[in-house]
Amino acid sequence: MPTTQLLTVPKASMWPASARWREHVAMYVMRDTRGCALSAIDSINHFPATPFICITWMLEGELHLLKQGEKKCDQRLPKICVIGCQSRHGVSMNVGDRSSFMVVFFSDAFHALFGLDLSTLQDSFIDATQSLNDEGAQLIDAVAKGDLHEQRVQLIEQFLAQHAAALALSPWPRLRRLSRNLSLRIASALLGVGERQAQRRARREACMSLLSLSRLWRAKRSYSAVKLKLEQGEALHWAQHANDQAYADQSHLVKECKELTGKSPQQLVETVKKNENHWMYRL
Repeated sequence: MPTTQLLTVPKASMWPASARWREHVAMYVMRDTRGCALSAIDSINHFPATPFICITWMLEGELHLLKQGEKKCDQRLPKICVIGCQSRHGVSMNVGDRSSFMVVFFSDAFHALFGLDLSTLQDSFIDATQSLNDEGAQLIDAVAKGDLHEQRVQLIEQFLAQHAAALALSPWPRLRRLSRNLSLRIASALLGVGERQAQRRARREACMSLLSLSRLWRAKRSYSAVKLKLEQGEALHWAQHANDQAYADQSHLVKECKELTGKSPQQLVETVKKNENHWMYRL
C-alpha cells in the first residue's frame, strides 16, 4: 500500500478494502501530483457517472468542479468532501499540487454508517465537516490527521467494525448481487415493502432509482470486464461484449457508454490509454 511522498511523475493507486468489508467499501484511492509540474490539461480530472459515494480528503491542494455532463460548473470543492452518486460524467481541476486520499463506499453502506437521506446527495459535492454526524466528524478528522495511508485505512476499517451490526442488516448487498436480474418486484420482496416504497427506499438508502442503480451497476461490471481483457492482452469484440454484459445490442452499449462517460467504448479505451487526465478510469 502506498504512502504519500514527493514524486516526479503523477501517481494514482487503488487498493481494495479488507475481505470482510468489500461488500461495503469498493476501494481506497490515492492521487499524488506533487512536484510533477503538470500541464493545465493534465491537471484536469475526468470521472464517470457512478453509483458510489466517496469521501475525499485533499491533504494538499484544492479541487474545482468544472462540468457535470454538458453543464458547466464553477464550484470550489471542500477540502474534505462527500461526493454523492453521480448520474453524469464530470470534470474537475486540481488547483496547485495535489495529494489526496479517497474512500469509495457502496452508497447503501454510507447510508447505514452515517444515516443521511441519500436522495439529497445525488450529483452533489458537500462539505463532510458540515454534513456528517458526530461519529462521522470524528472519523474524518482522525483520517485527515493520519500520517500514512495505511493509518487512514486502518481508521476507516475500525469504524466499519464498530458499526458492523448496522451494515449486516442491510439488504442492499444481496440486491447488488442480483442486479443483472433485478426487478422492482424482486426488490420490493427483498426490502419487505410495496413497489412505491421500494423506489423511495432506493433513493433514500442508495441515492438513485432502482433503474438508475441497475444501469450503473451494469456499467461498472462492463468496464471491469473490458479492463481485465486489456490486462490479459485479449482482443475486444464489442458486439460480443454487449451480449455478455446484458445490453440489448452493441448500439445500446455505445449509447449508454456515451451517456455515462461522454465517449463511445472504443474512444474511451483509447483516451484512457493516452491521457493522464483520465487517470480515474484506470483504477
